[in-house]
Amino acid sequence: MIMAAVVPLLINTIFNVLIFKYVRASTRRVQPQISTINANANNNQQRIISRREISLLKQMIFMFSTFIAGWAPACSIIIIQQLITLSPLFFQCSIKVFEVAMLAITIKFFISDHEVKEYLINKIRQHVQR
Repeated sequence: MIMAAVVPLLINTIFNVLIFKYVRASTRRVQPQISTINANANNNQQRIISRREISLLKQMIFMFSTFIAGWAPACSIIIIQQLITLSPLFFQCSIKVFEVAMLAITIKFFISDHEVKEYLINKIRQHVQR
């Protein structure tokens, strides 16, 4: 369970934090978005989270939750099978849940990447026009 779920989740979380920090830093370098709350008094400043960062957070949360939803049933069934005898149908269903979760992650990547999406749309248009 540790090698199949905990370690990948930990690695996934670490990489997501590093990616978000990098995007946040690049946003501040390219386009500083600072709103002044009280300019007359202490010159307090508050960072505004950009749409780009919110979109990235949503995507990371989707990927993380889909990963957990895909792996949890299969890992749970394997552990439960050590304690009691289960029908092979349970394991087959958990594998199907995992496959659907990985398909959802793959589709989300294609939808989220603008260049890949444009490429696929152009290819589909070319095949439809033939």
